Amino acid sequence: MMGSDVTLRDEVRATLLEAGARALAYLGRAERESKPDGTPVTDADRAVEEIIVERLARAFPGESIRAEEGHHVEGPPGAPVWYVDPIDGTGAFLSELAYWGPTVCRVVDGALQAGGFYVPRLGELWYAERGGGAWRDGRRLPVLPDVPGIRNDAVLFVPSKFHRKQPVPWPGKIRALGTGAAHLAHVASGGGLATVIPRWQVWDVGCGALLIGEVGRVIWDATGAVVDPVRVPPSTPLLAGAPSALRSLTAQGWAAGALGGER
Repeated sequence: MMGSDVTLRDEVRATLLEAGARALAYLGRAERESKPDGTPVTDADRAVEEIIVERLARAFPGESIRAEEGHHVEGPPGAPVWYVDPIDGTGAFLSELAYWGPTVCRVVDGALQAGGFYVPRLGELWYAERGGGAWRDGRRLPVLPDVPGIRNDAVLFVPSKFHRKQPVPWPGKIRALGTGAAHLAHVASGGGLATVIPRWQVWDVGCGALLIGEVGRVIWDATGAVVDPVRVPPSTPLLAGAPSALRSLTAQGWAAGALGGER
């Protein structure tokens, strides 16, 4: 992986592999609870989060850590910040589907610097570093050209309940894998042309945003303005993918109308 920080990359990889192994040990037997917002959380989420936080704190002393299920390590002012989602796609994990897994990202001086996402059931590891490229299983992903027009086999990734909204002006296929991290990763690899992410936190999209940026794709809000997930509130719905595809979704105000109620 020429151009990337080898020490950083290797620590992220080792952390995610250990976290994924722990999650797999809970597969099919995790105890489910509901958060105040109605989303699921399990004892597996908490156990995996402990592993990730402990490893990051040991490997990067003095850096801050903010994790989805409540772990918090506060470094000095201005220190890099790690964002941790122990299992992105807990619903898919509970259903014993393929796409779910731990994801982390590191923010330095207010900008995404590095991130990783691991899919334990597939042994699939994604990594991205600002200026160092996007990687899938050790293979660097190429920069993707824009694609004029949308073919009838072009894929748009959406959340699993997106069918309840108004019809989508998309002539191709619409799919849901169960995790926003996977949606962003597959758009970055060319497996999809775009994705819609109505609700998110930095730990959900940090790695994916880096993957998207490193392959020349873009992230917009529902009005078509370019956005950086670190610099906008999580209440901002995001669209990521090829510019021409995003233009089709924002044209004539469709995205703003469909996603305007997401908060």
